[in-house]
Amino acid sequence: MTREESWQVEGTTLTILRHITAMGFTVSVFRLPRSLYGSSPAAVEMHAVDSSKEPPAQHVARVGEVEGGNLDYRCACLLAEMVGIDLEDG
Repeated sequence: MTREESWQVEGTTLTILRHITAMGFTVSVFRLPRSLYGSSPAAVEMHAVDSSKEPPAQHVARVGEVEGGNLDYRCACLLAEMVGIDLEDG
C-alpha cells in the first residue's frame, strides 16, 4: 500500500493532499475513533512534515465529528492553509 492509498481520501481532498506533498511535505492521515465512553468524539487528524528543515517543520490539523461536514475535506483545507496554500486562489 502506498502512502497515498493509506490516506483513504478521494476527489478534491486527494487533490489538496497531493498539492501539499508536491510542496515537499510528507502527509499522514489519522482517523481517531470515538472514545469507548463517548467522552471524546471521532476525529480526523492530518500531519504535514517538512523534513528538509532542521528541526523538521510539522503542521497538524484536526477536525472532530461534532463540527459536522466532510471531515476529510475540512481537515485537508486546514492543513493546506497551515503550509501556505491559498485555496481561494484556485
